[in-house]
Amino acid sequence: MDILIKTSVLRDALQNVIAVIDKSLAKPILSNFLIKTLEAEGDETQAEFTATDYELSLIERHSVEVREEGSICVNARKMYDIVREFSGEMVHIQSTEQLWVNATCGSSELRLPTVEVGLYPQTEIEDLPEKLSIPVEDLKRGIDMTLFAAQTNESRRNLMGVNLTTPETGKVRWLATDGHRLAQVLSETESTSFSQVQEVIIPRKALSEVRRSVELFGDTVQVSFDDRVMQFMGNDLAYKTRLIEGKFPNCDPIIPKDNTLVATVDRERLVSSLKIVSSISTEKLRPVKLTLSSGKLRVESEKAEYGEVSDELDAEYSGEDFQIGFNSRYLLDTLGVMSTAQVRMEFKNPMSPSVVREEADGSFLSVIMPLRIEW
Repeated sequence: MDILIKTSVLRDALQNVIAVIDKSLAKPILSNFLIKTLEAEGDETQAEFTATDYELSLIERHSVEVREEGSICVNARKMYDIVREFSGEMVHIQSTEQLWVNATCGSSELRLPTVEVGLYPQTEIEDLPEKLSIPVEDLKRGIDMTLFAAQTNESRRNLMGVNLTTPETGKVRWLATDGHRLAQVLSETESTSFSQVQEVIIPRKALSEVRRSVELFGDTVQVSFDDRVMQFMGNDLAYKTRLIEGKFPNCDPIIPKDNTLVATVDRERLVSSLKIVSSISTEKLRPVKLTLSSGKLRVESEKAEYGEVSDELDAEYSGEDFQIGFNSRYLLDTLGVMSTAQVRMEFKNPMSPSVVREEADGSFLSVIMPLRIEW
């Protein structure tokens, strides 16, 4: 193989590659990635970059000058660490018959051993039965407003991703929970419903990488899936991920319908207050107490030997005086993905789940379990 590629293009491609490859070194072959030239379409010649960790795969295509067709399989991290320091405009990549690759850029040159291409796992884009066309802005919102609530450890693998369903015609529901909090957002779709697969659980890593690269898809992302895998495609970029097996819990009964104590507050002011108050805590949960009274919301840290902090802000609230405790990080995570100036907080009693919504948009809600407070 002999190609010429822009340094900036190669650097960006390698950045996507190293985010996907297996970093555990348990399977050494997965620390590599594949470059192969493609058949020319008119005057345009391209090379395809492929990376996988068996669970998530990346396929992206870039314009290159092909001087000799072929393919190489080489260590991704080593190549990226060197290429990112190149200062020239173009990189010349050549493979040798002795399983080495040479890359030159200006006065810089690297030489790395390669692996037989046939040993690297092949990734193929499939024609899958379920298809969705999602505007990029809706995809960003769906991921941003739910992924933070997904489980992060292996104790409940079926919660380590986002659940995707079509609860009604023309709607897609994104839903995530770790058992302590829940986040849900509804978005519009041209698809009326899933025809063969009723719901899927998309892994955290896949959604994180799709979100990081989302601007490369263009205005719309083509999503296709069955009960095994899901593909995200747009322009010359594709991600293919295995779906999480198992059943996602029915969260509808968890979402309160009768929380009658309602307060509306300024979102940025509440974020500031929570950061001030929780900063003194040394506990992992960083507990805070919220006290609502007519027109006011008081935020307090626990009283401890290392001190205490409190803050007070205006609130649109006219109900009975009320106190409730929360893990401040859960509140901050939720408020951090919201964009409206005002947020609506709905309570029932100090031990029941509370709801946080965007005041001007009913498509998003978060449910947070309270903490028992004894101060």
